[in-house]
Amino acid sequence: MSLAEITFMSGCLKRMVTFKALIPNERGFLPGEERSFSTEKHRTLYLLHGYSGDCSDYLMNTNISFLSAVNNLAVIFPSGENSFYLEDADKGEDYSRFIGEELINYTRSLFHLSDSKEDTYIGGYSMGGYGAMINGLRYADTFSRIISLSGAYIELGIADEIKFLPDGISDEKYQNRIFGAPDKLRKSDKDPRYCIEALEEKKKEMPEIYLVCGEQDFLIEPNRKLHQFLAEKEIPHYYEEGEGVHNWAYWNKHLEASVAWLLDQKGI
Repeated sequence: MSLAEITFMSGCLKRMVTFKALIPNERGFLPGEERSFSTEKHRTLYLLHGYSGDCSDYLMNTNISFLSAVNNLAVIFPSGENSFYLEDADKGEDYSRFIGEELINYTRSLFHLSDSKEDTYIGGYSMGGYGAMINGLRYADTFSRIISLSGAYIELGIADEIKFLPDGISDEKYQNRIFGAPDKLRKSDKDPRYCIEALEEKKKEMPEIYLVCGEQDFLIEPNRKLHQFLAEKEIPHYYEEGEGVHNWAYWNKHLEASVAWLLDQKGI
């Protein structure tokens, strides 16, 4: 297992950026075992952090290193700042294209990663859950499966009520910068429902979706709303609530379960 920290010049973000990566390239690292190095092309999970986090979040708070090693799964951890993994016209930064195109191409050129859609996944918690869903749908030709843990789908309420909804974490100014005008939101690709409708209209294959949120989480209602939309559209997906709040105890539990689903589930 290798842990890499890479800094490179991003054209999408117009500056130097850093990401971390777990690459399960070693064999025979236990005493008495002969060591060898794999050259196979790995299945890869691009894992997005939440609001106020960075590329170290999962490494510090979860057992992702163990999950990567035992499942022979490469994991890439970008830093998304507080961008919701969307484009920011004011700053000239495009986090969506960075995640869906540039980071994919760069990491595939750097490591032994599979370039197959079936071996390429995206996931995240909170803001990263939203980012994984939006970019998994926007780049449905790249990602075959999406993991969303307690996704921050605050956009759904803004779009449906056609007004900003300050929540103690994000204010009106921030929401406007991230999502734009509320009256245009429902018919934009910042709304996962619009992205799903666009894929249906084009008759394109939908990524498989793992969507969970704790019953006591302050984000439970928008997650229920997205689940209901998927159910009404008869789009197969995994959905679970259960006991839990917006914290690492819940995300750890479902990170392990979602990785098992990611690699073993052939269809829902």
